[in-house]
Amino acid sequence: MIDEIRGAYSFLTILPVGSRTSRDAGKSFAWFPLVGLFIGACLLAVAAISPFDRELTAALILICWVVLSGGLHLDGFADSCDGLLGHGEAQKRLAIMRDPGLGTWGAAGLVLLLLTKWLAIGAIDPALLILPPLFGRWAMVLAAYHFPYAREKGIGAVFREGLGPRQLLISSVIVGIVVFHYSAFFLWLLALLVALAVGRWASTRLGGGLTGDVYGAICELSELACLLGMGVIHA
Repeated sequence: MIDEIRGAYSFLTILPVGSRTSRDAGKSFAWFPLVGLFIGACLLAVAAISPFDRELTAALILICWVVLSGGLHLDGFADSCDGLLGHGEAQKRLAIMRDPGLGTWGAAGLVLLLLTKWLAIGAIDPALLILPPLFGRWAMVLAAYHFPYAREKGIGAVFREGLGPRQLLISSVIVGIVVFHYSAFFLWLLALLVALAVGRWASTRLGGGLTGDVYGAICELSELACLLGMGVIHA
């Protein structure tokens, strides 16, 4: 179990706690929400110690959020925008998403995503910042479990080896405990809907499956949906 947890933290954060890949790496999916809780706790700490006004504090929180994850999910989101929103057949889309370059859709998507996140962070109660990273990483588990992989090889394919009902159950129990404490069932439902809706749409564009880039996009969009949902609830 310790190795699985280390694998989750190593893959999803910049923390030097272990190898990113190993046999049956998919077992680490069970602990993705724990990584989300850690990131959320760091965001809470930034909010608590920031000497700046609300807008600058929101910017610092967003910077911390991006740095802790190493930009991993943002990279996947940008690649997904380039591939999924462009024209062409499934194989062309997959080739575009593998290209390390940043296209117009990817650049525009990143700007809009980060801008909206910054504004949303500044509009909510900082005490709730622990929730979006939690739901975002659980949404990746759900998407990886529910949809097949679109490629035969890739880092996403490696990390799906060993992923099964047990990992989805453990991750859901972790989220359920937090959701019960915060009475955040509506936000959990939002994350579920985003994971399934985006996953289904993306799979039709990619020939029936998802990639690691789409997992990252689902994480980012689930976090954004959670932030926006909290903004509506506490408006």
